[in-house]
Amino acid sequence: MAVNLQPLPCSLNAYTTNPHKSFVKTAVTTLIARNGNSQNVMLALGFMATLNVHLLLFSYSPLVPNIMSELGISNAEAGFLFSVSILTLMIFRIPWGILFDRKGFKKTMTLALLLMGVFGVARGFAIDYTSLLLTQFFLGVGLSGVIPAIPRLVSCWFPREKIGVATGICLAGFPVGDFVALSLTPFLFSGLGGWRMVFQVYGAWCLLLVVLWWRFAYEARNEEKISVAPRSLRSDFTRLLKNRVVWVLTGLYFCAGGCYDTLLVWLPNVQQAKGLDVFSASLVASMLPAGFLFSAIVVGAFSDRLGLRKPFVLVMGAASGPVLFLTGTITGLPVYITAFLSGLCTVGVLTIILAVPVETPSLSRNLSSVLGIVASFGNLGSFLLPTLVGQLRDVSGTFLLSMLVLAVVGETMLVLGLLLPETGRKMKTVAGQD
Repeated sequence: MAVNLQPLPCSLNAYTTNPHKSFVKTAVTTLIARNGNSQNVMLALGFMATLNVHLLLFSYSPLVPNIMSELGISNAEAGFLFSVSILTLMIFRIPWGILFDRKGFKKTMTLALLLMGVFGVARGFAIDYTSLLLTQFFLGVGLSGVIPAIPRLVSCWFPREKIGVATGICLAGFPVGDFVALSLTPFLFSGLGGWRMVFQVYGAWCLLLVVLWWRFAYEARNEEKISVAPRSLRSDFTRLLKNRVVWVLTGLYFCAGGCYDTLLVWLPNVQQAKGLDVFSASLVASMLPAGFLFSAIVVGAFSDRLGLRKPFVLVMGAASGPVLFLTGTITGLPVYITAFLSGLCTVGVLTIILAVPVETPSLSRNLSSVLGIVASFGNLGSFLLPTLVGQLRDVSGTFLLSMLVLAVVGETMLVLGLLLPETGRKMKTVAGQD
């Protein structure tokens, strides 16, 4: 199959004929409409893959009361059904990263999506708690393969000056998946007559994506497969673990993902404790993925245009602490604004996290392995912080202390941003050397 790898123009200004037109819109239009069929296809498939991750993961949340009632399980057991998928994300992202780097992009991604689809459907045939727990576990195995794939996709199909916006478009699938999961699931539950059918429909949709991926995805000609020799594997992995940039990125992932996921879980409860009804509290919480969606495109496009990455981490890190604390302590119209900014400032850093390894010479050879390490250890934030917030709420009787801790974690991104080397095309020094 012919692959169009024509280079993209080095400047967005080449396509900007109207000075009043948003350069963000121009950047996205450039990638989608003017860069060849192969790049369009890969960008669309990457977006759909990330969308399916959060669709399958968070479609569980609206169905929890019905699952608890039918299976006769406790709140703790229902919580562990979700947490087990997070555990598998932490465990299996490193092996997936190695597979992507050593076995090739298309086949490995197809396998990950196949596991997502098969066990997404299998959840709908669970007969008891144990069978549902097992399917949630193996679903997580498939889900864990998507994040390590994104930098590999971007590096194979887009030039350096478009890395930020291409990464952002792929990441935009995550908040769209949040919206679909939280809004469509209740309607499907009512229309289909049960939670099992909802899981089966979502799993079948993912299996359709497997077919689309296998049929239409391209194998990049410039993809470098790395030696599979055990000595090479150990050497590469040890080298990555000793790289300071990897651990700075891991810390940023811990803070960004942990704060966002924790607030997404607890914000409805926080607002209901302040007197909001369920609908209003859910509407406030929906501002988080709205901020995520906005940041996915805007942060990538702005950082590409500026040619720098580090300033965006510093600004979003500095703003994260105050907006996180305010989101958990105020009500009324301002909380909608701070919730939106919380989504933007926390997960907005994720676009930079995924772009930096592509631009770092000492990491670019093992892109998926790097993101496997970063996301595996970084997901400890999403695993530990929701529990910590709940425990602090039980001990103190309010969410004030919980929100203060979350704000401190968010503000830590400012400190980590100071340690992050600049990798944008306008960098003054070569970054990321071992």
